Amino acid sequence: MTTVQIERLISGGWGMTHVGSLVTFVPGSIPGEVLTIASGSMHRGYQMGTIAKLLETSPDRIEAPCPQYGWCGGCQFQHIKYEAQLRYKQALLYEAFTRIGKVEVPSLSPPIPSPFPFNYRRWVRFAVLPADPQKGKGAQLGFHQARTHQVVPAANCLLIAESLRMVVHALQTRLNHVPALPCRVETVEVRSSLAFGNHLIQVRGAIEHDYQAQSLFTLLRDIPTVTGIVCVGAKEGPSSRRLRWREGEECLYEQFAGSVFRISDRSFMQANWPIYEMIFHTIRAWLGVCSQRRVLEAFAGVGCLGLSLAREGAWVTVVEENPVALRDARQSAALNHIRNVRFRHARAERVFAQVRNEEYDLLLLNPPRGGLTRDGLQALSRCDCPHVLYLSCDAPALARDVAWLCRSGYRLTRLQSFDMFPQTAHLETLVELRRD
Repeated sequence: MTTVQIERLISGGWGMTHVGSLVTFVPGSIPGEVLTIASGSMHRGYQMGTIAKLLETSPDRIEAPCPQYGWCGGCQFQHIKYEAQLRYKQALLYEAFTRIGKVEVPSLSPPIPSPFPFNYRRWVRFAVLPADPQKGKGAQLGFHQARTHQVVPAANCLLIAESLRMVVHALQTRLNHVPALPCRVETVEVRSSLAFGNHLIQVRGAIEHDYQAQSLFTLLRDIPTVTGIVCVGAKEGPSSRRLRWREGEECLYEQFAGSVFRISDRSFMQANWPIYEMIFHTIRAWLGVCSQRRVLEAFAGVGCLGLSLAREGAWVTVVEENPVALRDARQSAALNHIRNVRFRHARAERVFAQVRNEEYDLLLLNPPRGGLTRDGLQALSRCDCPHVLYLSCDAPALARDVAWLCRSGYRLTRLQSFDMFPQTAHLETLVELRRD
């Protein structure tokens, strides 16, 4: 056992301290706290520690409301007051830009808080713990324990919306009464429409035969408000291929900035729609007049941001690699009578390389968590577009990409963060870059 004082938080939400000269990370700790830790696993350049006893607690510490907190890997900040979570996330963002990106940050406003610190998630994907007939337990819905492949039961997760929790409860109740599933089920994903109140279930696993899918449909059908069930499997062997079965709808519809959007089960869906709409309103306020502005939206998904700008009068090109998401965007444009938009099914890096000088007034980017690829950054820096808005959920990746773009002639002019994922260490951040 060793007594230490926590120095600061790092990206990922762990507290950092030193045991002698060895960097030590302690999950569940808060800067300034003095505690006794037990040494854990050793890694190259650092070790993990676990809290054995709190000697001096932070005034920001509270009792985590979730009984699985500390075991489930989904949350990192439930032991911290919500107002303090925002402060610590802001500090992590500032550190990412100044330490990783070495970028001078303009005035850093506090993160915009989520209207709901809990019950905000509109979709959830569970891992499935197989049934244990010897203990009389059916299959359990859960999340992976932090840094392991072990599944922790989590059907009562406090982050998911109340209507979603009711569907999950019905699912878990049915699983409890089934001694064995017809095949190995890896994940169960449930999505919820905030605007219309219906739900979609997707099951993934070793589903190879029609009778297995039909057995799963029998198990899951007739849950109130569930309007569609999709089973996704794979045929193993030399002629391996993806298999798919559907009962009912394969999509949900959601309202966003005055329009209705189609979201298929194979398209990415936002978790916190009120915050996502706040992001759009921030973009709209930063842009001012949208009419006739030429916009390229890359990594567009189902096109919520780009089509909403087109509805305001911008001429928008929507670029998306996922053909299903692009189909959703097309159908949403038709549904909302948005005509000043065109669609490109392509990788963003390829489109950046084809952009002509002065072809667009604005590039709107929302890449995956890992950020832009090196090829994408190089092509983007040659686009000669005067204005870039970049939305990211990973501060280190964003800081790295912004640093690259600043070396390529852009300057960081504005930054605003949004607490898209309360109780976690993640923070959604919108930055504006301009090239004179």
